[in-house]
Amino acid sequence: MAAGSIDRRVARTRRLLRDALFELTTENGYAAVTVEDICGRADVGRSTFYTHYPDKDALRKAAIDEHLDAVRAESDAGDSKPGASGFVFSGPAFAHADATRTMHRAMMGGKTHEIPEEIRGWTAKQVRRELTGMAGKDAIRLEVATRFVTGAFFEVMHWWLDADAELPPAEIDRLFQTLAFEGARRMLAAPE
Repeated sequence: MAAGSIDRRVARTRRLLRDALFELTTENGYAAVTVEDICGRADVGRSTFYTHYPDKDALRKAAIDEHLDAVRAESDAGDSKPGASGFVFSGPAFAHADATRTMHRAMMGGKTHEIPEEIRGWTAKQVRRELTGMAGKDAIRLEVATRFVTGAFFEVMHWWLDADAELPPAEIDRLFQTLAFEGARRMLAAPE
């Protein structure tokens, strides 16, 4: 076995636990999910769960870190500055969410919309990076625009995933861009 690689049984168990967490979070919200629920859904004993994770928060953090590592790799390959007509981060995010809907519903808090701070923080960082060039040295306007765009992104994403809206990722991104990018651009470009 290569150095740093995980035994297939360990990887399988972790995948079962992660998938159970995603399903249960989507159904009931993260706060309502217990280790016992996760073990029951995954058909894994509690001692096995605790061999891999000290608690459900550690499982959630590991799932989020794994997800963000994949998203970071995708986004780091792209440009971090907005184009003339929109944000760079949102199109790939909607496409990724479309490809992994169950996971995204859970990562974004399921029905309760409890977005983990790691995901909110990562998204806000992407938005802030893209808006920095338009804001100049106005830190207050930059922060207001960042929070507005981040909040709008999550609300649109929640609706799109929860309603199973029959809009392809490119179309929901176009609608989001029309509202969020144009609004942020105008506010940041307006004289004080």
